[in-house]
Amino acid sequence: MYSERRRDTMQRIEVIDSHTGGEPTRVVIGGGPDLGVGPMDKRRTLFRQHYDAVRSAVVCEPRGSDVMVGALLVPPVDKKSATGVIFFNNVDYLGMCVHGTIGVVATLAYMR
Repeated sequence: MYSERRRDTMQRIEVIDSHTGGEPTRVVIGGGPDLGVGPMDKRRTLFRQHYDAVRSAVVCEPRGSDVMVGALLVPPVDKKSATGVIFFNNVDYLGMCVHGTIGVVATLAYMR
């Protein structure tokens, strides 16, 4: 887990950037923390409490900006779903993001 690694150790995080009407979404497709399974609100809380540095690295400057939304792909709650998603920005975690959802869907279609 990230907390077991030294702070100065670099971690590779794979992302795909999308834009929905000019609104950027950075989709984490690999290298994110393993949040296990279970309800999405519990996984979002785990992400917030233990892996906030990942959120910051993905969407904050110098690689991100204050308008960027991040989307961490996680295993879905419902096995019929393609993925689960945790949305976040440079300040906090989001319960939902419409342009981010469009960006995630476009990214998944691109990856297909």
